[in-house]
Amino acid sequence: MASNPDSESVSPSTSTSKIAIPRLSIREVADVPRTRKACKECRKRKAKCDGRQPCSRCTACGIECVYIDGKRETMERRHQDLESQVQVYEKLLRRVQFRVPPEDGDLIARTLAHYSETSDMKGTVTDRGQSQAIGDGAVYAIECVQEDLHSSKTLQPIGFIGGPSELSWIQDLNQEVEKYTISSEGISLKGVPTNDSEVLSRVSYFLDDQELAMYGNIDLQIQPPQGVAERLLCLYFQTVHLSFPIISKLSFTQQVGRYYANPSLRPPKKWLAILNLVFAAAAKFAHLVPQHLMQSMDSPTEYFSRAQQLATAENPLTEHPNLQQVQIEGLTAFLCMVFGHINRSWRVSGIAIRSSIAMGINLRNQSKEISNTSREIRYRVWWSLYTLENTLSVMTGRPTGTSDRFCTTPLPIPFEEEQFHQDPAARLLGDSEFRAEYMRDFTFFGCTPANRPPNTEKIGGRRPGSKLQDIVPNTSRYFLYFIELTKIMRQAVDSLYSPGFARRPWLTIYAAMIDLVHETDEWVSGLAEAFSFKDHQGSGQFDSWRWGLAVRFHSVRITICRPSLCRSGRHRQGTEPSKDLQETTDICIDSACQILDLLPDKPDGIWLAQVSPWWCVLHYLMQSATILLIELGYRIRTGADQAAFIESRIKKALHWLSALAADDLAAERAFRVCDSLHRRLLLRSITEQDRVPRFSAALSTKLIPSADVPSLVSQAEHSSTHVSVVPHGTGESAFMDSEMRNETMFHPALQTPYDQFMPYNLDRAWN
Repeated sequence: MASNPDSESVSPSTSTSKIAIPRLSIREVADVPRTRKACKECRKRKAKCDGRQPCSRCTACGIECVYIDGKRETMERRHQDLESQVQVYEKLLRRVQFRVPPEDGDLIARTLAHYSETSDMKGTVTDRGQSQAIGDGAVYAIECVQEDLHSSKTLQPIGFIGGPSELSWIQDLNQEVEKYTISSEGISLKGVPTNDSEVLSRVSYFLDDQELAMYGNIDLQIQPPQGVAERLLCLYFQTVHLSFPIISKLSFTQQVGRYYANPSLRPPKKWLAILNLVFAAAAKFAHLVPQHLMQSMDSPTEYFSRAQQLATAENPLTEHPNLQQVQIEGLTAFLCMVFGHINRSWRVSGIAIRSSIAMGINLRNQSKEISNTSREIRYRVWWSLYTLENTLSVMTGRPTGTSDRFCTTPLPIPFEEEQFHQDPAARLLGDSEFRAEYMRDFTFFGCTPANRPPNTEKIGGRRPGSKLQDIVPNTSRYFLYFIELTKIMRQAVDSLYSPGFARRPWLTIYAAMIDLVHETDEWVSGLAEAFSFKDHQGSGQFDSWRWGLAVRFHSVRITICRPSLCRSGRHRQGTEPSKDLQETTDICIDSACQILDLLPDKPDGIWLAQVSPWWCVLHYLMQSATILLIELGYRIRTGADQAAFIESRIKKALHWLSALAADDLAAERAFRVCDSLHRRLLLRSITEQDRVPRFSAALSTKLIPSADVPSLVSQAEHSSTHVSVVPHGTGESAFMDSEMRNETMFHPALQTPYDQFMPYNLDRAWN
């Protein structure tokens, strides 16, 4: 029997015999994984490295263990870095190509198209001559005036209407429909306007052709009772102030409280003018929501008339402006827009902008003579005027009065006035460098593609770890989001609707639109959860904030993509629009539908006034309705699909306009304009039914009855017997209602009131 070699000793005489070598088990081999990367020292010695940090060999030798990337890893990382750089450069080129001279912009467009992976974009490049030949530039460029605005008495109240305005879009559509009516057989020419002034006056829903009602004999010293005043002031700060913080809530509320507590005080006339303008705006809202009406509450017109007489009593047109005068002019412009006098509002807004520039409010203030709180309020005065003027710029289609290049006013901090004396708000107000860094992390415009930190592309330029994301939602943060969106709208107007821009190659125009659309996408992706309106379910306390941002967002996208609807490439029968043209067109139409989707199917004017920016909501509805009417006309002509869907959305818009017309003359005019165009478009579809069989399904829908629109004057507006169902205080100690008394913290020092309406020694100053 053979013996076990492991148990026997090996003698020298048997040295040639084989020796068994023990083998590692499979388990032992598996326990030593193969390292993917060797350290620098092991690689140098060509020794096996275990891949640990530090590795066993370096530890045993007592040397530093360093790992470096291999050639493959280095090339991969370099490739990723180059791809990121190319993306940044492309985005930067697209951003600047429509801000440089036309020749340079065309060169950038061709270069981007040459290296683009999308083949259809290359085919869209045309030279300037071809762009002019197709005549697209004449549709939305602002290069000439076709009306005599001096001689025409009907056009003077309306004024010039430019490309960004929905009135310009309605005018173009109306002229196109009437040309078809004239050329069609059997259609009467009766009632067809014969000149441009008649066309514009017929499609305008502005009320500037009417006199701005002003009461002549009115006592300037009479003010509403304290209970009415507290209700009006509360309504103003709850509905208007969040989008238009042109006055300080805490300072002004405290000053009004002292005014009613001491009847012997005689405040300055300018301060009384501001008070009555605030009352006028609140009274207008109270008439829209009758539950807030109270006995002894005057009409908005009476408060407005008293304010105008107080404002002009001691401040002729040639006097130098001060902060109070700027606020009076801003509130006057706002109220003119509320009353439907858009042309007047635009003019007064321009005066307010010039007055504020004369005072340097458009610049960062580093004076040591004013408090940090007062400085912040002045910043908010500027941004209130900025957002108002840009809204009016889109409504009228006119350029703004100043350029963003000459504005260095910091964006408002996302904290309420009650928090100004607490950290971090107090530090933000006192430390400009800390404020700049703090707001750069938070705001969309704080991070450009060139200096944007890593990993922020998907969150709209905001760093994911920013502490600002944890700020409690408030009206100041809403206003900050509102300003950012307005700045994007300003870029769209300045670029897409500037004279001569429409003559540039379509690829340049398309790139400008897509870049602005991407900015809106980044803006909405960076909204805090409380303000996010996409995929939001249910209702809550922030519904009015979400509604206001949502309707503004879709309105901005309509303004950006509106030129796509008039491209000649869409209107040639038998041809399919290019991919890029169809993309921007779909965005525009979808935004118009999204505005209507924000509304319930059953119109409710009271609900709309409570959740929307009620002073300009008609503008948003008209933008949506006009876009859909333009698209309906296009689909009727070309036989495109889904005309019935567009028809259903138009009927919803008309339903809402008809309901709002019961109490609003501007809404009545808007309804009649849209209803007339809608009927004529459907009449045209009947005559073209043989050529457009796919639209036959839409023809079976019923038209909105042509009954007379209800009376324009609300019974509540002229009634003095309505009593508010909302509780309110009546005593001197209950100036504000219980809600505001419990939640509002007044400024502790009157020596430096926010708006500087009054000096500290009130009794001596007013006497």
